Amino acid sequence: MDNQSHRYLLRQDQALLLLVDVQEKLLSAMGHPERLQDSIATLLKACDLLSVPIVVTEQVPHKLGSTVQALKNLLPVEAAIFGKSSFGCGESPDILAFLNSLERRQVILCGLETHVCVQQTAHQLLERGFEVHLMSDAVQSRAKHNHKTAINRMIQSGVIPSTVEAALFELLGDCEHPAFRSVQALVK
Repeated sequence: MDNQSHRYLLRQDQALLLLVDVQEKLLSAMGHPERLQDSIATLLKACDLLSVPIVVTEQVPHKLGSTVQALKNLLPVEAAIFGKSSFGCGESPDILAFLNSLERRQVILCGLETHVCVQQTAHQLLERGFEVHLMSDAVQSRAKHNHKTAINRMIQSGVIPSTVEAALFELLGDCEHPAFRSVQALVK
């Protein structure tokens, strides 16, 4: 049985990347902003190589600014960017309609903050029938206890915990994949 037929493993043709609220004012408040930014940059580059759709959200961008420029520079032209006021993306009719229009049911979830926008998004997407894969090394909160509690709560609710590297190799599925060497170089 090949990797692509296993339940709960990411599939290139079913996955999308949802980058939640990695904005200047939020990122600068994190304990390890460079580590988070590097993990997300790797995800963005790989998803672009693999033609996995990328959706970006920005929490009240007129107050918190737009997505960090270094990450914005990595977005493919077809990436969709949505402003929002609700903490969870599942409460935004525009975002939800767009996610549904992609006809992909696996969401690779990353961003800020773990215990607020990421957690609410995860629960809302689960309720709407999405399979949510949380990139534990690509989410953060200002306080460690908020971060850890949120991750535990999401896992108990049915979110699938993962890491950037694990997710990328699941998307590839096989070392014969045409993008294998390019993706492998991103995680070395």
